[in-house]
Amino acid sequence: MKLCKLCAIAAIVSSMASCGSSDSGSSALDKSLPSDFASLPDTSKVRVLLDKGVAPDSLAVYMCEVAEGKHGNIRISDYMEVDTYIYEKLGEEGFGIYRMAFDSYAASMPLVSKMKLYTASSLGDLDRMGYELGLEYVNQVLDKHLTIGKVDREVAELRRACDNDEDTFNRFLRGFAAGISTRAPGEVPAEIVEAYGTVDPAKIIPKHDSTGAVIETPLTAV
Repeated sequence: MKLCKLCAIAAIVSSMASCGSSDSGSSALDKSLPSDFASLPDTSKVRVLLDKGVAPDSLAVYMCEVAEGKHGNIRISDYMEVDTYIYEKLGEEGFGIYRMAFDSYAASMPLVSKMKLYTASSLGDLDRMGYELGLEYVNQVLDKHLTIGKVDREVAELRRACDNDEDTFNRFLRGFAAGISTRAPGEVPAEIVEAYGTVDPAKIIPKHDSTGAVIETPLTAV
């Protein structure tokens, strides 16, 4: 009985998250929030949303959209704290709905938005974040039928977003290459395999020490 219930919840969440929240709905919600909402602590933001009757799945989409910058100056700094608070308020079943919707939406987020989300979350290993982003990006390439042009643009945007964080971007390239290597021949477009299927030294960002000297980094390192 419990399994059937979870399957039904998963189906609803998958449908909802794939559609996302409507712009008009989000706008109406934002306009109804207190004037000081953006300055409230993370858990207080969640409390206000729950008090307004926002459902767990819609709350998950809202939290992800905040990471994408779709709600003005509203920010969430610690998603782990938010998870704990939601679990305490909604219990196991409500939190399960929230997490399924959150993970489903996050899986299709653009690279830069997903990096911001992972950075704000303490649930993952931030030292491996770039590598995980690369592994997961292969799924987006296939699910969204991305062209080499689109991939090049998104990778360039990630490079700019990483700024001086050479490690994260370089790990992304390694993770992307590793993910491509797990796919059957012909599954990933040939142009993308040629450009990203192996770690191109020309794309690796040199890491510098405090004196400005380049630090040699093995291309196989995670």
